[in-house]
Amino acid sequence: MEAKFKPTDDVLQQLVTERRAEVQRLQKAQADQLKDLETRGQARIAALKKTLPKDIVAVLQSLDKTHDEASAATKAHVDRVKAKLAASVASPENETAAHPGLAGGHLVAPSSLGWFTPYYGTYHGSDGSVYWQGYNPGNINLGDWASGAGSGIFGTGAGSFTVFMDWWFTYIAPQNRNYGHTIWVPYHGFYILYADDGFWTSKEAHARMDLSAVGYQYNYKATGSTNVFDMDSQNIDVNDRFDGWRTMYYSDLLGGDRAYLRVTASFYVYARGGGSTAQLNFSDGNANYMGVPWVYVD
Repeated sequence: MEAKFKPTDDVLQQLVTERRAEVQRLQKAQADQLKDLETRGQARIAALKKTLPKDIVAVLQSLDKTHDEASAATKAHVDRVKAKLAASVASPENETAAHPGLAGGHLVAPSSLGWFTPYYGTYHGSDGSVYWQGYNPGNINLGDWASGAGSGIFGTGAGSFTVFMDWWFTYIAPQNRNYGHTIWVPYHGFYILYADDGFWTSKEAHARMDLSAVGYQYNYKATGSTNVFDMDSQNIDVNDRFDGWRTMYYSDLLGGDRAYLRVTASFYVYARGGGSTAQLNFSDGNANYMGVPWVYVD
């Protein structure tokens, strides 16, 4: 999807372009790491087979079929779980329809700068794809998943992917001082993790979600980040909804001029070994999406 910008947004265009290049570098590093692990792992498996008795090697080779069967069984299981979770809705205490600053129907902590919604957004993947971008981003349907293959021994048969949702905020800082940014990001979705490790296997499923923020005025400021979800195991069969506001605080020293803030929600999944899978789903079903974040600047 080709980026389009207003003629007055040359700085924003530069920032978004630089960010795209950064994500592509991250993708290459991630892909190179997985490729290296696979190559070294397969070499170690080949070397191991040369030292084992022939009957043990025959058993290992026969197990390859069971890994393929495990992948098919997992798909059927995940499809059933996904259909159930896609039809579910967030509990009332995790609803995010109301403004995060409302208390008793009134907006709390008003300030001279106040509350901001995103000016621009980019939803992109670690393979270089841009799924959506544009001004005034609304609710985003977002998903990330990975599946493994084979035995998983020595790190082989691993799949991994990361998607990023970048929201860009902008405002005029009226004077030279430190500015605080309280960030609220609404999540409505679910996760599915499955891995069944056993003898002569090394299977694993991992999912992680993070929030980060970085300011810009003439140059980039320091980056702040916080983890909002992290689950990882070699024996795991878990799934549940993930809803509600997630909050972080970010401070920035600015001059009296236009400032930018990039808030990023990242979604990472990893699965190793046949039948292993990891999924973060903020897309399937009417109640599942990433909502519009708010930033309070004081």
